Amino acid sequence: MSRFFVVILMVCCWVSVMLAQGSNGRVGTSPTQTSLSPNTTTSKNNKTNPAVSSNRNTQPAATPNRPSTTLGNPTVKPHNPDVQERATRPSSRPATYAPPTTANGGTGVNQPKAAPLKPAERGVVQWMSLEQALEKSKTEKRKILVDLYTDWCGWCKHMDSTTFVDPKVAKYLNEHYYPVKFNAEQDNDIVFKDKTYKFKKNGARGYHELAIFWLNNRLSFPTTVFLDENLQVIQPVPGYQDASKMDAIINYFGSDSHKKTPWEAYEKSFSHKK
Repeated sequence: MSRFFVVILMVCCWVSVMLAQGSNGRVGTSPTQTSLSPNTTTSKNNKTNPAVSSNRNTQPAATPNRPSTTLGNPTVKPHNPDVQERATRPSSRPATYAPPTTANGGTGVNQPKAAPLKPAERGVVQWMSLEQALEKSKTEKRKILVDLYTDWCGWCKHMDSTTFVDPKVAKYLNEHYYPVKFNAEQDNDIVFKDKTYKFKKNGARGYHELAIFWLNNRLSFPTTVFLDENLQVIQPVPGYQDASKMDAIINYFGSDSHKKTPWEAYEKSFSHKK
């Protein structure tokens, strides 16, 4: 009998324990978290705020109509070194009437035919080399006239047989200039104003560096180059010049009229003196 009561008591205790556990939840478990963590909150907010991400550039993107900037300074279009300013020639120059030669050595205009001079009437220009002219300049300063030519230039030969045999032209050149014949394709080295100029091969032919220097990179034949007493280039005059024109030109530079008188005015007054 007493054993029966002991069993009943143990059953009641077990039921009491089970009821107590049911009200508090299962042993070893923790309450379920229902609040959002800070990271989750930040993550959701980031979707609506593009500036939060450290990997995203917040600066406006450059467009073709809006130059990009560096430290607040707008970019500047760089200067194009290939675009160079063209050299201008003075307006008071005989070259205004002297058209450049064409590919075959002509001037592009019809030249008047001068009556051939008789042998007794022809003048003789005392041509010399550039080296001889430079040597003479050491003792007597004169301007130098350089007849720039090539062996294949037909108009150069025509100028020799018409213009430079004119007695007035020859006389004035011999008295006021050192007249120099200069082949623009010669292959010997020349020292001019303490600098050595050489022949440069160019295709089947070539050119002399001194000719390029005098003509400012614009080769044209024939060309008459005028140097002053200090060997400075006064002006290159391209194209064929007849005796009448050449007479006026050499007087224009020879008398230093180019320093104070425009060419057009001088040419007009010179023609009236004849």
